[in-house]
Amino acid sequence: MDVVIDNSTDAVIIGNPNSGRAGDKDYLERHARTLREGGLKVEVLNTEHPDHATELATLAGDRLVIAAGGDGTVNEVVNGLSKDATLGLLPLGTANVLARELGIPLNAEEACKRILNGERTRMDIGVATDTSGVERRFTLMAGMGFDANVVNEVTPGLKRYFKMLAFPIAALKVYFKGDLPNLHIIDGDTIYVAQFAIVANGSYYGGEFQTAEDASLTNGSFEIVLVERVSTLLRADVFTRILARSPLDKAVKSVRTTEILARAPGSDVPVQIDGEIWGRLPMSFRVEPAAIQIVS
Repeated sequence: MDVVIDNSTDAVIIGNPNSGRAGDKDYLERHARTLREGGLKVEVLNTEHPDHATELATLAGDRLVIAAGGDGTVNEVVNGLSKDATLGLLPLGTANVLARELGIPLNAEEACKRILNGERTRMDIGVATDTSGVERRFTLMAGMGFDANVVNEVTPGLKRYFKMLAFPIAALKVYFKGDLPNLHIIDGDTIYVAQFAIVANGSYYGGEFQTAEDASLTNGSFEIVLVERVSTLLRADVFTRILARSPLDKAVKSVRTTEILARAPGSDVPVQIDGEIWGRLPMSFRVEPAAIQIVS
């Protein structure tokens, strides 16, 4: 069905109507009513399939576009967002990392108040490009090697039953598999060899866990967190920090830069972007400073 947005609409909420608490099909519409009471003319656009949020965000034009869901939904919306649009967050996911990064309340009603009264600021985004030239925007991070394998192990069922514990459970499984290949991270003329790497646009990762304390959504650069190989297993101290949610960059090398190329010669290495698998190495990553406007 073709989607037509009323010209007088101020804002759209984009989300999955089946992801409401306890199967409440009216969940998104109730939050839309809260925003209408605050003076916005709001339409709810329901997603029906993967990447549908991207298509709907494209149709929204220069309006306020509210991503209702987790970081995966936010990523889809950002990949369709017009340069003149404004992003709003209604954090309904498991980790809600971008909301935590920006200090947006995780309570949906409080988040609606922030959408109505918050300041509009600009934030950086990352862009990943594969060997075919296909690009994918990301707000938070891109990970390759260990963490992408963990993301691959976290099934919807595991998330539903164990929530935030799903990631440590999957991490244990991946850790004991071992045999992580070498990654080559190329920053200009410098090549770093690592077993696991994260391109961090923000400091938070997977909830309240920080990978890079100095990373910022507004400084026009990435922090590249590099875990070097010491055996076929991931470094034990690094794995312990991941489970304890301690800042990772205090135990490993990190590099600030604006663009890198990552490859894994002779190996098939997945890449996760904002918590979802997207392609395999080789891949390049660059930052676009102040690329989108967001209500914070």
